[in-house]
Amino acid sequence: MEEDILLPDSKDLQQAEKENFEVFRLMPRETYDRKLNIQGGGSYYSFTTKSHDYQKIAQIGLEQNNLKVGFAGADYGFIDDLGNISLSNVSKETAEINFLVNYKPPIKLSDVRAEQRKSNNYETENATYKSRIPVSVGHVYALRAVSFDDADVLVAFKVHRKDSDGSLIVFWKLLETFEKPTLIRNEQASSTDNVEYVSAAYAENPAAKIEEALRKKGFNDVKVDISTSPITLRGTVPKGKLAEVVSLVQELNGGKPVKNELTEK
Repeated sequence: MEEDILLPDSKDLQQAEKENFEVFRLMPRETYDRKLNIQGGGSYYSFTTKSHDYQKIAQIGLEQNNLKVGFAGADYGFIDDLGNISLSNVSKETAEINFLVNYKPPIKLSDVRAEQRKSNNYETENATYKSRIPVSVGHVYALRAVSFDDADVLVAFKVHRKDSDGSLIVFWKLLETFEKPTLIRNEQASSTDNVEYVSAAYAENPAAKIEEALRKKGFNDVKVDISTSPITLRGTVPKGKLAEVVSLVQELNGGKPVKNELTEK
């Protein structure tokens, strides 16, 4: 039943095949999160793994009628609304996505944090890129998703239509697969300025601070999503350690409650 809910209609599948595009359905998170067994309720999708599971390199999400990229940890990305144009005509030569084609992500953690902050409103000569952008049915978008240690892709997609349940039918095509990015997580601060810079990055991205504290405790597979209220914990922890992780995060988060989507293994 869950697979049927996530599957586009037969007409959508036929139309996408006719136009030589791939297609998926994206569910609104505020409606389907926790109503479906799949983590994220079908509100995430990976162009790399072609899965809706948040844990399988999620690269795009839908929430409150906004498309978003970059959800936890060091992962980030850029989205640009190209307008009501033909998806077929979008290529790596399209002027508005020239930046995305040639962009090289940094590998040092402090530099990555700076890019994450800039990705909310990244201005270039030809376009201003966002990490979160309103949905416009019929519009074409370009997206670059940088997932450290997993994938780095550039895609173009079109919001083909919006269904009665708020889900989106998305046609898409891959423009480029880049070399898998590797993050230097344990860089050493070489000066007082660098220490202050890293601290500022943590202040603006509390998820990074929490995840770093968890890694120091040996919990390397926990991702913190601060875009939700309360913040959401996803990933895996060793059996018997769930309560310890939740308690630690609550302490780091000023005693505020957290939403637990962790699994033990």
